[in-house]
Amino acid sequence: MMCKDFNSMIQSTVDLNSKAFLKETIPVKKLIVGYKNQFDIDIKNYLKNVSEVKIFECENTGYQFFFPYHIDGDSCFYEKLQKFDWYYMPWKWEHECSKKILLGNEKVLEIGSGGLGFVENLAKSGFDITGLELNEDSIEKASKLGLKVLNESIQIHAVHNFENYDVVCSYQVLEHISEVSSFIKAQIDCLKKGGKLIIAVPNNNSFIKYSKGGLLNFPPHHMGLWNERSLRNLVNVFDVKVDKVLYEPLQKYHLDWFIQSTINEIIYRSKFLKWIFNFFKLRKLYVRIVNKIRIKIKGHTIMIIYTKV
Repeated sequence: MMCKDFNSMIQSTVDLNSKAFLKETIPVKKLIVGYKNQFDIDIKNYLKNVSEVKIFECENTGYQFFFPYHIDGDSCFYEKLQKFDWYYMPWKWEHECSKKILLGNEKVLEIGSGGLGFVENLAKSGFDITGLELNEDSIEKASKLGLKVLNESIQIHAVHNFENYDVVCSYQVLEHISEVSSFIKAQIDCLKKGGKLIIAVPNNNSFIKYSKGGLLNFPPHHMGLWNERSLRNLVNVFDVKVDKVLYEPLQKYHLDWFIQSTINEIIYRSKFLKWIFNFFKLRKLYVRIVNKIRIKIKGHTIMIIYTKV
């Protein structure tokens, strides 16, 4: 159910001095059935005594988050997802973009190094890079590869590493976090003055909005929904300034998702357009056009680079 209820307000999870208003409610049963049917994962234990999940929006930043807070998945949940070969991709667009802007002499911290692709690539390239990861299997694998990956949270790491790094980065991690304020603050605490904070997350204003990002955009997998507005507005909360915002071009492995979601939510919304599309068998033509202009279409991910001030 979509709504905008200013009478049901709670504290924002990103700006602790701001309120958040209710945007939407989602029946828990819908999530339980969806995860079971699509991924064969039983999520009932993560949603005990919860009948509906709510989406709130921070008044100050526009960041949207799920409530209750602590309904996020544990290591067991992620182990089940890792059985899908698409879940951990070792090297992606955001990794390549980040490496290109680095000089090579920076001390780098990556939060959420599970796939090990970024930390391994940079280590082999001579970077001084440390990874943080809570998945024990990834920690063990990193150790065998001789990579410096620690089994601790960024909040704990920041206590003994104040202003210790030139670059702190996280890729497809922030959207999983419910305690957003302390998570971001700890990242910034680890940065030297003038250091770079790099964040890559799903862009909920891209084509993924047509399918609401898919089932994995909801708890217990994701706990927050980001876009350019909410990412830019972090400068109103933390001691950072925005350097650059980058959009991932539509990737080949997201083509089917893009095509099907745009057909369903744009073309098929109109009975007339649907009739024309099907009568003239335009799907193949549409696929060819999308393929041709793919690199000009905003894809799944947005990446933002901040400087600590």
